[in-house]
Amino acid sequence: MKELVGRLSALDPEASETLKVIAYFDALVDGRVGAEGMLRGAAVLSGAPIGHVHTGRAEGRRFGADGAELAPGRPDDWPAVPSADGSTVWLERAGDAHANDAMVLERLAIALSIQSVRLDTSTPTRRAVEVLLTGDASEQEREEAAARLSLGAHTAIHAVAVPPTVRLDRPLAHAVVATRFGLARAALSPDDRAPAPRAGIGTAASGLSDLRESWRSALVALRLADDDEPVVRAADLGPLLQLAETEDLRASPHPDVLAIDALLATAWSERMLRALAGGASQRSLAADAGVHHSTMGARLHELPTRLGYDPSTARGRTRLDVALMLHRLAHARFDPGR
Repeated sequence: MKELVGRLSALDPEASETLKVIAYFDALVDGRVGAEGMLRGAAVLSGAPIGHVHTGRAEGRRFGADGAELAPGRPDDWPAVPSADGSTVWLERAGDAHANDAMVLERLAIALSIQSVRLDTSTPTRRAVEVLLTGDASEQEREEAAARLSLGAHTAIHAVAVPPTVRLDRPLAHAVVATRFGLARAALSPDDRAPAPRAGIGTAASGLSDLRESWRSALVALRLADDDEPVVRAADLGPLLQLAETEDLRASPHPDVLAIDALLATAWSERMLRALAGGASQRSLAADAGVHHSTMGARLHELPTRLGYDPSTARGRTRLDVALMLHRLAHARFDPGR
């Protein structure tokens, strides 16, 4: 590792230190260096101890600036970066951070993730799931993917969407895939039982040709899931599912969605509006908002002007309920922390 670090000086002297760090870790990846070698190399390169801990473990391995292994430790308050495989790397530098410390950690995390994928025997399964649900694959590739997963051509199956950070509670073929709403864990289930505490269950697919449609519906269902209803089944949405899919094709939000945005910038909350759409009384709305019922009466009086329709009527309540659904779809993302 020290030899490889020394080679950095042979690079173009005009190249930035950041590019040298990138080139260094690219060399480790191209050389198929193992995880231990990558950690030793990162420690030597940075001139400070480097640590690595797997998810669920209290302590991880540490290596000193000379590449020697140190006593096990934890990230604690040291600068740390999560790897895509769920592990964490950190750097223990006494005193001020060096300019490339963050880059060393980032490239190390990427390198370890690549190395993990190479060793992961489930990679072919994940790739098969991607081909069936999201890839622009040929019919032959789809049939090969189905064969790998032991799916019959006419097997009834549900695509399931789960937040990427949530683990499945039973063994199902799955993969984390990129969607226009952020990363999501895609799974294939033989039934509509939720495989995780929060999930969107797609419509039943009677064959391979229906799987992508099931996946699209699963994404709609997951975007509608919340703390009150953490599991949503697309089949339960009825014609609202088609409305949601059509709304996704709009170039700009529906005017009713914009009206909800404007209301939420005032004293109204999404919870209160949902209660109103559900037929809650003025007094119960006032109690929920912590205001006098006369104050709530004044707010309700303004709603027809603000919304463009009267939410006190049966049709108005239905329209408000649909508008709230479209509002959630317009803003729902699967990014961590959202």
